[in-house]
Amino acid sequence: MTISTPNGDEIELPLLEDFVQDSVNYKNRPSVRSKSGCWKSSAFIIGVGVAERFAYYGISSNLVSYLTGSLGQSTAAAASLLNAWYGTAALLPILGAFVADSFSGRYRTIIVASVLYISGLIFLSLSASLNTFKSSECKMAAANNSSTSCSPPQLQLKEDTHPAFKLSGLISLMRKTKKNAKLKAHFSTVLTYIQENLGWVLGFGIPAVVMAFTLIIFLVGTPTYRFRVSKDGRNPFVRISRVFVKAARNWRAAPVALSVDEEALAILPEESTQFKFLNKALIAPDGSIEDGKFCSIVDVEDAKSVLRLVPIWFTALGYSIVYAQPSTLFTKQATTMDRYFISSFEIPAASLQQYFITVSLIIFIPLYDRVFVPIARAITKKPSGISMLQRIGVGLFLSLISIIFAAFVERKRLATAIEYGLVDKPNAMIPMSAWWLAPQYVLAGIADVFAMIGLQEFFYEQVPSDLKSIGLAMYLSILGIGSLLSSFLVSFIENATKTHGQDGWFANNLNRAHLDYFYWLLTGISVVGFAAYIYFARSQVNYKLPLLEDYVQDSVDYKNRPSVRSKSGCWKSSAYIIGVGVAERFAYYGISSNLISYLTGSLGQSTAAAASLLNAWYGTASLLPILGALVADSFSGRYRTIIVASVLYISVSAANNSATSCSPPQLQVMFFFFSLYLVALAQGGHTPCVQAFGADQFDEEDKKECKAKSSFFNWWYCFSSGGILVPLLALTYIQENLGWELGFGIPAVVMGFTLIVFLVGTPTYRFRISKDGRNPFVRISRVFVKAARNWRAAPVALSVDEEALAILPQESTQFKFLDKALIAPDGSIEDGKFCSIVDVEDAKSVLRLVPIWFTALGYSVVYAQPSTLFTKQATTMDRYFISSFEIPAASLQQYFITVSLIIFIPLYDRVFVPIARAITKKPSGISMLQRIGVGLFLSLISIVFAAFVERKRLETAIEYGLVDKPNAMIPMSAWWLAPQYVLAGIADVFAMIGLQEFFYEQVPSDLKSIGLAMYLSILGIGSLLSSFLVSFIENATKTHGQDGWFGNNLNRAHLDYFYWLLTGISVVGFSAYIYFARSYVYRRRIYA
Repeated sequence: MTISTPNGDEIELPLLEDFVQDSVNYKNRPSVRSKSGCWKSSAFIIGVGVAERFAYYGISSNLVSYLTGSLGQSTAAAASLLNAWYGTAALLPILGAFVADSFSGRYRTIIVASVLYISGLIFLSLSASLNTFKSSECKMAAANNSSTSCSPPQLQLKEDTHPAFKLSGLISLMRKTKKNAKLKAHFSTVLTYIQENLGWVLGFGIPAVVMAFTLIIFLVGTPTYRFRVSKDGRNPFVRISRVFVKAARNWRAAPVALSVDEEALAILPEESTQFKFLNKALIAPDGSIEDGKFCSIVDVEDAKSVLRLVPIWFTALGYSIVYAQPSTLFTKQATTMDRYFISSFEIPAASLQQYFITVSLIIFIPLYDRVFVPIARAITKKPSGISMLQRIGVGLFLSLISIIFAAFVERKRLATAIEYGLVDKPNAMIPMSAWWLAPQYVLAGIADVFAMIGLQEFFYEQVPSDLKSIGLAMYLSILGIGSLLSSFLVSFIENATKTHGQDGWFANNLNRAHLDYFYWLLTGISVVGFAAYIYFARSQVNYKLPLLEDYVQDSVDYKNRPSVRSKSGCWKSSAYIIGVGVAERFAYYGISSNLISYLTGSLGQSTAAAASLLNAWYGTASLLPILGALVADSFSGRYRTIIVASVLYISVSAANNSATSCSPPQLQVMFFFFSLYLVALAQGGHTPCVQAFGADQFDEEDKKECKAKSSFFNWWYCFSSGGILVPLLALTYIQENLGWELGFGIPAVVMGFTLIVFLVGTPTYRFRISKDGRNPFVRISRVFVKAARNWRAAPVALSVDEEALAILPQESTQFKFLDKALIAPDGSIEDGKFCSIVDVEDAKSVLRLVPIWFTALGYSVVYAQPSTLFTKQATTMDRYFISSFEIPAASLQQYFITVSLIIFIPLYDRVFVPIARAITKKPSGISMLQRIGVGLFLSLISIVFAAFVERKRLETAIEYGLVDKPNAMIPMSAWWLAPQYVLAGIADVFAMIGLQEFFYEQVPSDLKSIGLAMYLSILGIGSLLSSFLVSFIENATKTHGQDGWFGNNLNRAHLDYFYWLLTGISVVGFSAYIYFARSYVYRRRIYA
């Protein structure tokens, strides 16, 4: 429609039906559908997400090598530290989601997190440069005086480490590569290789550069974004929390009968029959309605939807523990094996997880989306092919299988070490190809295709619409808790098995360690978790989303105008956001992937200390998204949080470029970890908000966009994995050959660029708006508080007025005690301190996530291993995959896990989903919980493989007399690690993406960041648990002078024992997941 202005100019106004309901653009004007959202904005967001994943994995994938190498940490300490760090990193998205959903919004949270990311990466680069300068002085001192004392890692350097020499060597190799086409793919390359050959400074710097670049891209896409707006303006956390509070207060009250007015506010879904105690939150005292402190039916149902996520969360923990292994123990396995896959090119051990897991993800995600989903859709008649819970279940199962493979491969590795007499030669390469690790890596990658993406979608979809960030944060927290559990297991087992002078399961000499035992333990844990998951997933109930065809509901554009569907959101804005996410992953992994080498080398930490410190950092980084989500959802919003986090990322990365003395002073170590935890804080605000903000670009009410959103989680993870794979291996090489300054600086530059891109996309973004303007955390928390206060109240009978507010879903029958939150005292309605039916249902939906969160911890503990113990394994193995090129141990996780992700995610999205959709008639082929379950199972299998491979590695070390030669390469190819890496990657395709989607979807709409933070917290807790396990086991097994399970001599360690322990944990977690997933009731959308 064209109108004339007072100046005589004619302007064209969008049609009313072209506006996206409940969405505004960056100018706070209604989002125009044709100009915002969908793929035009998702492209930016995916770019940011890919860059973030590139940064994250560029840091984390090779950290085990950095800790045990540059920082001198022991294997147990490195695994424990890394798992703790992974766990923290996975839990912090809960904080980021809280902030995004309640305050800053996802857009701002993404920006803040990107800035924080870049800052942290800069600090890491500066910290690495300190150690680089130290190494140079040590070399000069050694040249002048052979008796000069330098740290062991420095004395072991046999090549000139000056960046100029390394760079000239790389140029020479590249020239040779032009003559040998087979080497092109490996030099095109790999952050891990850069870290281990060109230096940690460059290896950490590249992710910072990527993050900076993608932040710019993300900002460029701002005009295309759709910003969801809350209908009532209430804080989603306050709204849903109020349900629990009021239900608790009214627990003694009689059941609530819905009134006509309440029924008008919301249509109660099927799941409203769950958690009926939350219905008591509807009991409002006089005045509570007027003052806004009330709980509506919608609030109650949202609370129930959150509550329903809990069993799935818990049962996915077994998967998360296995998920923690590829970047730790899998990598450590690879370090001892033959990684010369092609001629003389030795693949870095940390790169194996990228080659196998990431490639598996990249391959299988498209296969899943384009092959599996259509087939499943034809069978099940579901749009997604299989349900989210089904997808998660498959991922959990594949994770279980991957850890079983890892156990067998480790057993084989140990046998090879024994056979060749390499048991006491921990630095000798075991004559066992690292290809042995491929199954566990690939299975892990395929498990991620199901479980990881399934968890993402599940926690996104099943939380209230204003708690999407929290839902994804819950998914991330699974990985965080898994890392923490893995760290705990490593520490505990190492302490328990390192007795009487005997090496423990995680001895620094992996040839005397027993990672295979640990993998079998993880197998048991995964089995239990998978069984529990099956139980809870069976109780879940699917739901259908109503459609709106005019404009995007609850969304505005950046100018605070209603989002027009055709002009905002979808892929046009998601592209910017994905770009920022990719840059952040690049920056994060550019720093973390090789940190163990930096800690054990440059900072002179022991293997055990490095593993423990890194596990603590991983755990913290996994937990911080909870804080980021809280801030984003309750205060700043996701957009602002992303910007702030990106700026912090850039700042930290840039600040890490400085010099140090010969002997790492305490001040340097303190500054390094200060920078490292700033990175964790940055990714805590970045990770849940970027994903949630990207998913916000798709309208749940539009059939096409709803279907596209299901694919968004697949392609998000696929691009993130791609962002991890290609640059990460190169960054590792840069860090180890050109210097840590450059290795830490590059991520800062990347983050800075992507921040600009992210801002460019602002006009296309859709910004979610709160329906009632209430803080989502306050709203839902009030339900629990009021339900607790009313716990003595009689059951609530909803009146006709209350029934007018909402139509109770099926899951409302769960957690009925929250219904007592509806009991409001006099005046509570008037002063706004009331709980509506919607508040109660939102509180229930949050509560339902808890079991899934807990059961995914087994997966998260396994998830923490590839970047720590898996990498440490790889350092002892033959990594010369290509002629004379030795792949860095940390690169193995990139080669295997990332490649698995890149392969299997498209397979999942394009093959598996269509097939499953044809069978199940579900849009996603399988349910989110099914996907997570598959991922948990594959994670379990991956850790089993890791245990077997570690057993084989130890046997090889013994066979070749290398047991007491920890620095000798065990004649065992790093290909032995491929199965555990690939299985871990496939498990991520299912479990990781499944958890992301699950925690995003199953939280209230104004808590989406918290939902993703919950998902991230799974990984964080998993890392922390892994760190605790490493520390505990190391202390328990390192007694009377005997090496524990995580001895510095891996040939005398027993990583296999630890892997079997993780297997047991995964079995327990998987069993629990099955139990809770079977009873889970999916959250339905409720109208306030």
